[in-house]
Amino acid sequence: MIITLQQVAVFFLIFARLTGMIILAPVFSRKQVFGMAKVSILFWLTMSLLFIVPLPLEFPTNLISYTMAIFSEVFLGLVIGFIADIFVTGVELAGTLMDTQAGLSVASLLDPSTGRQTTLIEMTLNWIVLLIFLLVDGHHLVLSATVESFKLLPIGQPFNFNQSTQFLLDLGAHLFKIGLKLSVPILLIVFIIDFTLGLLNKVAEQINVFQLGFQVKPPISLFIFLGTIGGLQDHIILLLQESSEQILTFLRLVSG
Repeated sequence: MIITLQQVAVFFLIFARLTGMIILAPVFSRKQVFGMAKVSILFWLTMSLLFIVPLPLEFPTNLISYTMAIFSEVFLGLVIGFIADIFVTGVELAGTLMDTQAGLSVASLLDPSTGRQTTLIEMTLNWIVLLIFLLVDGHHLVLSATVESFKLLPIGQPFNFNQSTQFLLDLGAHLFKIGLKLSVPILLIVFIIDFTLGLLNKVAEQINVFQLGFQVKPPISLFIFLGTIGGLQDHIILLLQESSEQILTFLRLVSG
């Protein structure tokens, strides 16, 4: 088999888009997946797609245009990975809001998988959403959406962000909506507790309600979290399934 220069150029364009996707996509971007595994996944995925992706109508003719095409493919892959990860980030935001209201944010610790400080409920939700992501074949959904992106937007083809900019802004706002929606039970209960403690402070000013709140809010919040975690599972599954649809919607806007 003779490998042509055009096939090599197409290989690196496909490799660039997949690289951008893996940098931000859930599970693939985790530090537990070591570097050689990511490189192997990228190589074999690129080889699998090399002869089935549609070729661009106008192939880059010089090094400058080819370099710009590589950067464009990496950027497009980053956006695909960002859209796939935004729903996972929304669930983590819900955990952050729960921890902050419950007073558990002071007990933060370093998460080696992300390299940043996390709290108890946030870390728990993080692992839950990743486990559900694997159980519902979310990684396959992301990969299939990425493969579909080569049909909607062939490699090397210029894309237009005019129509998709508002879509990305709305999707970013959706992140906060997800976090607020999932954390509402604890936010509401903690608000009632704070309101009750405020009334108690008016009745008996000698009671240290600040210290009392630190003793009451964490166990009650954990109890509410354990009671609502079954319902959270259904919401998380719907959000993960929605991520692949959002990726395809973005690609249609960009290609259109």
